[in-house]
Amino acid sequence: MKKAAILIDSSYGIKDGQYPDVYVAPMEIIVTDNGKVTSYLDNVEIFNKDICEKISLGVDVKTSQPVIGNVVKILDKITTEYEMIYALPITSKISGTYTNWVSLSKEYNNVHVYDQTMVGRLAEWTIADLVDKNKKDELNDATIIEYLNFTKKHRAGVLVVPDASQLKKGGRVSNFKSLLIKLFGLKLIITLDEHGLLFKDKAGKVEEAIKKAKRALGDCIPLETKKVKRFVIFRNSEADAKFNIDEYVRLVKSMYPDVKIEYVVLPSVITAHVGPNYFVFGIDLE
Repeated sequence: MKKAAILIDSSYGIKDGQYPDVYVAPMEIIVTDNGKVTSYLDNVEIFNKDICEKISLGVDVKTSQPVIGNVVKILDKITTEYEMIYALPITSKISGTYTNWVSLSKEYNNVHVYDQTMVGRLAEWTIADLVDKNKKDELNDATIIEYLNFTKKHRAGVLVVPDASQLKKGGRVSNFKSLLIKLFGLKLIITLDEHGLLFKDKAGKVEEAIKKAKRALGDCIPLETKKVKRFVIFRNSEADAKFNIDEYVRLVKSMYPDVKIEYVVLPSVITAHVGPNYFVFGIDLE
């Protein structure tokens, strides 16, 4: 038997087989179009671009946890091939997946479940680091807990959302707040850290939004005292040419001129909640 495997869901934006000994349980994307309800396996049968197009056309898009039956099939297979399974589902702050996986793990002798705090590339960094530990035969319960505790204080992201309509549909913002944002052309500032998604501020102009976004991020992690290890910008404005994402990118690059920046899109399960128009940047500190 191999020593250790990692089980995650599709909130990481990782495809099954992308990393050695990492297995992905797809979350569900539920699309309601003219009364017809169709469920898709995230990042298998439906992708970020599809979600953006559907939301832009006014189609109702929601998400759900990985189907338990699919998770059981994966576990039944890999628990016989590996000595230990380390499961890291989407953070419990925004989904019930963690709670359900903990309950499911009690049916197995070699499955441990952890509550990590990130999504998308921010979460993928965790997998890349844990895979490296696994290659060195250093992956165990203690090292995972130590790693996750460290990242809680050194990694965070901040979202700038100029259109709260999708957040309103998902119950993340009130109808009143959504109306104000649309009426006055405001942008929501939302942080993602160990506490989950928190609405921190609002802004009008792009420059103001970026300054407030950086300030909000500084409330989560010690930006001024630690060196940047990794930096990512999530960008997507396919659905609305009026949302000038390049202006946001320029301002952030001017703040961090010497930092190498990765560019990606949010996982489709997150896009389904925030909508296709967003600007996000995330930082991992040394």
